[in-house]
Amino acid sequence: PVVADVFPDVLEDCNLHVLAPLSKGNTYYEKTGKGGESYLPGTVIFRDQIIYVYAESEDGLCTDESSYSVKYNECPIQKGISPNGDGLNDFFDLSSHGVDDLKIFNRYGSEVYSYGFGYTNQWAGQDKSGNKLPDGTYYYVVISKGKTRTGWVQINK
Repeated sequence: PVVADVFPDVLEDCNLHVLAPLSKGNTYYEKTGKGGESYLPGTVIFRDQIIYVYAESEDGLCTDESSYSVKYNECPIQKGISPNGDGLNDFFDLSSHGVDDLKIFNRYGSEVYSYGFGYTNQWAGQDKSGNKLPDGTYYYVVISKGKTRTGWVQINK
């Protein structure tokens, strides 16, 4: 008999969900019935979604399917960085947020820094040209896990 692997629903707090290894003949899919994109084990899921597991015999005559949901609680975003090289809070660390887009603005509303998909902790208080920004309050817009979040971050060297 062909049996699709079964996984419990997932609710992550400050971690990203990674697809687990599968039994032989099983494949992850974005949509039911082998629909949409297929995923390999080890793929990181960046937003709330349902994951489908499709199992098929070698001759394709027998099939089975299961699914589970991946949901994320909002993880807190740090309120300050101190980019002074001491190894503590030197970077704006969003590595557990699955960032699609980040924009940093000064108090006048001018964009001073941006980074697209895959941001983890690249901002250490520098502007778009790599120059150090002065101490002060900066504002961010982060798109992660399918949600837009805004807030402030303080640079204090």
